[in-house]
Amino acid sequence: MAEFWRSDRIVRLAPVAAVACSSLLPLLQVTLSFSYEGNDGHNGLWSLAATAAYLPLHLRHVWYAARAVRPPAGRWTFTAMAVIVLGVTPLAGNMWPRAYAGLVVSALLVLPAPWSYLVFAGLVAVAAPAALLLDLPWQSAAWVAFSVLCGGGALLLLVWLAAALTRLQAAREALAQQAVAQERRRIDDDLRRTLGGALASIAARGDRVAAALTPGPADPVALTEELSGLADDSRRTLAEARRRVRGYRQPSLRAELETAAALLSAAGVETRLELPRQGVPETIPPHPRTALRAAVTRLLRAEGVRACTISATVEGGRVLLEVRADDVAETIEVPA
Repeated sequence: MAEFWRSDRIVRLAPVAAVACSSLLPLLQVTLSFSYEGNDGHNGLWSLAATAAYLPLHLRHVWYAARAVRPPAGRWTFTAMAVIVLGVTPLAGNMWPRAYAGLVVSALLVLPAPWSYLVFAGLVAVAAPAALLLDLPWQSAAWVAFSVLCGGGALLLLVWLAAALTRLQAAREALAQQAVAQERRRIDDDLRRTLGGALASIAARGDRVAAALTPGPADPVALTEELSGLADDSRRTLAEARRRVRGYRQPSLRAELETAAALLSAAGVETRLELPRQGVPETIPPHPRTALRAAVTRLLRAEGVRACTISATVEGGRVLLEVRADDVAETIEVPA
């Protein structure tokens, strides 16, 4: 539970971290507009005003994308951001083309492919010529283009990482809900198959006893037999219900296998589950359950695993589980 809350906190803080990092480069850009050689206070003020105008739009794109959500009205807000950033270029100083990095990030987050890639390439390509036209030395102009490329790439990596964590959290919650639903269906089917018939028999005997007790001649022997059978059926059903409840407190082997296969499939590993026709035991002890989860964890952490087969065979009352991936197999014994 502590690990779950720790990972959940990381997922919630990841979009905040992406927004915070995305605001650092524009603030640095404003500082350079005031202090870099060839700029004056006039350029710095234009840079400050333009940054105050476009930065909320840019951070809005980052916030939505980091939470794996497409920004509403994203194309309109990107258009407004592009008009501000590009329109103020002649006025905000010779270091202003570095602000194209934020425009590059927003383009890839908002625009569909291939338009986003075209805008990305175009902005990187015009960053250096724009700086040269603003009287920046060619050595610094090349550095501006490089900073747009690398700065935009670094910010995109942070945003995509936060979005990946969000999607992973959502997938984990969906798998947990699926496992709960499967376990509920299994318990419902099991109760209907076992206790349902017994309860129907008790109800039928009760109806016969009630009919025998109606006013009129009654056979004491038959009535005694029905009451005795009703009591016996009730005791057997109660014992069976208690046994089932004790079994439900232990994890289901089939549910564990299906959950393992679902986790691997969600991670991109093509997983096949092979179970014997006669079925598998209803429960799995703690030790083999831990071994199965450890094997699945190793596969999730391994690189290059594309396919996996989880099979179960019954031999002499015990179950042998085999987890095979890339010709490497691990066998887990489940005692009877």
